[in-house]
Amino acid sequence: MFEKILLATDGSDTALKAARAAGSLAVRTGGVITILFVMEPFNEMAYISLPGYELGIDPEKVERFQRESANAVLERTAEVVRETGATYVSRYEIGSPVATIVSVAEAEGFDVIVLGSRGRGPIASFLLGSVCDRVMHRAHCPVWVIK
Repeated sequence: MFEKILLATDGSDTALKAARAAGSLAVRTGGVITILFVMEPFNEMAYISLPGYELGIDPEKVERFQRESANAVLERTAEVVRETGATYVSRYEIGSPVATIVSVAEAEGFDVIVLGSRGRGPIASFLLGSVCDRVMHRAHCPVWVIK
């Protein structure tokens, strides 16, 4: 039933719990996990007013930092998935996390999205919203949220 499993990760503790759960699910169902890390695009406008901005921002250094950060999150998550014995591939995208997770899941026909809840609490989640909530409301397939 769950042959294509999309594991959205941000490298947090709850995301690693979600990785364990996704790994167990994949092993039980014979599914394959795609580990997806989505990073917000760099917004240079957000840095213009910071002291030292006039020194300039090197786009190549920003891109390298993003790639290194993504690789670290993906490797940490993959390590947890490997421990379960599940089959997986890793993927890194730049974009809005909610929109990217939902569009990848739909475009590629994933059977389930697995992600960790940040656990910000009811007030912060109400004021700020959460990726989990927005993914659950927009996804075409089941969403399994791990706390």
